Amino acid sequence: MTTCFEGVFTDPMLGAVTAVSSLATFIVIWVKNHHSFYGKSFYLVTFVAMIWTLMMVGLEAASETFSCQIQWATLAWLGNPLVPIAWCFFIFSYVDNSAWLKSRLVRTSLVVLPTVIFALAATNPWHNLVYTEATIIPPGSDNISYSHGPVFYGIIGTLYAFVLAALFCLLRAYTRAKREAWPLLTMLVVITTIPFAGNAAYTGLGLTIAGLDPTAFMFTFGILGFTWLLVTNKTMDMASLGQSVLFNTMSEPVVLIDRHRKIVLQNSAAKRSGLLDDTAFADHMLTNVEQLGTSQNPSHVVVRQRAFEPRVQRVQNPLKPTEDILGWSVTFVDITDRLSTHSALEKALKTADEANRAKDEFISVVSHELRTPLTSLKGGLTLALSGRLGELAGPIRSSLEIAHRNGVRLSRLIDNILLAQKIEIDALALEEKPINLGKLLKESLEENKSFAAEHGVTLVTTDVDASADIIGDGFAIRQILDNLISNAIKFSESDSVIEGALTVSDERVRLSIKDIGRGIPEGMEGIVFGRFEQLKDSGKSATQGSGLGMHISRKLAKQMSGDLFYESEVGVGTTFHLEFRRTVDQARGHGQAES
Repeated sequence: MTTCFEGVFTDPMLGAVTAVSSLATFIVIWVKNHHSFYGKSFYLVTFVAMIWTLMMVGLEAASETFSCQIQWATLAWLGNPLVPIAWCFFIFSYVDNSAWLKSRLVRTSLVVLPTVIFALAATNPWHNLVYTEATIIPPGSDNISYSHGPVFYGIIGTLYAFVLAALFCLLRAYTRAKREAWPLLTMLVVITTIPFAGNAAYTGLGLTIAGLDPTAFMFTFGILGFTWLLVTNKTMDMASLGQSVLFNTMSEPVVLIDRHRKIVLQNSAAKRSGLLDDTAFADHMLTNVEQLGTSQNPSHVVVRQRAFEPRVQRVQNPLKPTEDILGWSVTFVDITDRLSTHSALEKALKTADEANRAKDEFISVVSHELRTPLTSLKGGLTLALSGRLGELAGPIRSSLEIAHRNGVRLSRLIDNILLAQKIEIDALALEEKPINLGKLLKESLEENKSFAAEHGVTLVTTDVDASADIIGDGFAIRQILDNLISNAIKFSESDSVIEGALTVSDERVRLSIKDIGRGIPEGMEGIVFGRFEQLKDSGKSATQGSGLGMHISRKLAKQMSGDLFYESEVGVGTTFHLEFRRTVDQARGHGQAES
C-alpha cells in the first residue's frame, strides 16, 4: 500500500481530483450544518461515497503499476455501488417523503449491498468474474484496459435498477408538482441521466476520459451543480414559499414556522409589533401552532396596547401538495378596534337591559298601586248594581254596568301583568300535585259556556281519557285552559263549534282545543306567544285583549315541564295542543294494560 502512494501526489490529475474532492467535502459539511430538506441523510451519504470514488479514480490515474491501479480500482467499489443506491433513496425521500424509506431494510441495504459488491471485487483474483484475465495495461498505454466478466454486468444491472427507479419517481412527480417546481425536477433528471448514460457508454462502447471510467466525473459535477441549485433555488425553501404568499409589505404581522417548529422568517409588521419579543408567547405559539386561532385555543394576544388574533395557514410541499407540509404561516390580525366596538356594544346592551329592567319594575309598581283602588272601585260598582244602595234608573244602571265590565277587564290586565312579571324573574312558585286533566277540561268548558253563548259558539268535548293524570299546578293549568278556550271563542265564527279533546300516549298527555276560525298564517308563532303581541283581525286591527294570555300560558306550561304549541291552516281553523309528561305510576299502568 505504501509503495502505491509513491509519486502520486505530483500527478496533475490527482491534484485536480483532490481539489474537487476538497470542495465537495466543504459542501458536505456546510449542507449538514446549514440546510434542511427531505432525504438529507441520503444526500450526504451520496456525497461521501462520491468523494471516496473520485479519490480512488484519481489515485488510479496517478499510479503507474498494474497492481496499484487494480488496487485503487478495487477500493473504488466501496463507493461505486453506494452512489446510485443512496441517490435513489434521496430522490424518493426528497420528492415523495415516502414512509418506507424509514424502514430498517432500507438502512441495511445501504450497508449490505455495497459490502457484497466490494467483496466480489476484492476476491476477483480468485474467480475473475468481475474483471477477466484479459484485464491488462496495453503496450503504449498508462492505464488498465478492463475486460469485464459476467458478475460485473450483473452488478451494473442491479445498480441500473436503482437509477431507473429514481427516474421513474422524478417523471411521476411532474404529474402532480406545481410548475415552479419543474426546473428543479429537470435538474434532478439531468443529474441522474448523464452519469447513467456515461456509464452505459463506458460499459457498452468503451468510452473513457483519460483512460478512466467517466461515471464518477460526470456525477461529481452534476451533484455539485445540484447543490448550487439547492442553495440558490427556493423551490423547497420554507421562507421563500411563505414570502411569495404573504408579502413582506403586508400590514398584518406574519410569522413563518418550519415543520421543525422553528421560526424561519417574520415580516416587517411582525418585527414592528414586538410579538416575538414576548418569549413566553413565542414558545406557546411554536408548541401550539396547529391549534392557534381554533376553538381549542381561540384567545388573542395583547402587545403594546394592541390586540392580535392569530390565523394559521399550512404551507404545502410543492412536490406533494396533497400530503406533506413544509410548515405554517401565522398571520396576526389586529382586532383592537373590533374588541373596542364589542366592548361598546356590551356596554350598550347592559344599559338597555338595565332600562328594560327599570321599565318592568315601573310596570310592576304601577300595577300594584292600581290594584288596591281598582278593587275598591269594583266593590263599589258591584254594591251599587246589587240594589242595596237603592233602585237605579235605566241609564244610570247601563253606565255603571259598562264601568263594571271595564273594571273587570282592567283588573284582569293588571293580574296578567303581575303574573307575567313573576314568571320573567322566576318568582312564581307552582305546586306539584297530582292533577286530572279531564276534570279540569270539563270545568273550564262549563265555566266558559256563557261567554261562548254570547259569541254564538258551542263548546263540546270529543275524546277525553279519564286516566290523564299529571303532576302540576291545578290553578295554573286552569288559567292556560281558560286562555285557550277564550281565545278560540274570540277567533271563531258565529254558529261554529269548539272541540276539547284529551288523549294519552305511552308517556305523554295531550290536551287539544280546536276551533273553526280564520286560522293563523305561517311564521306567526313569535307573535302568537309574544309578550304584548296580538294577531291582526282580518289584517285590520288587533284582537281585543292584553296580548299576554298566550305568552303566560306557554311560560306556565314550560315551568311545569310541559309544552304549548299549535297547528293551523288559514281559512280552516287552529288547534292548540297542551302536552305534559304523565305520572310514573300512570305511565307504567298504561303500558301494562296495552301489553
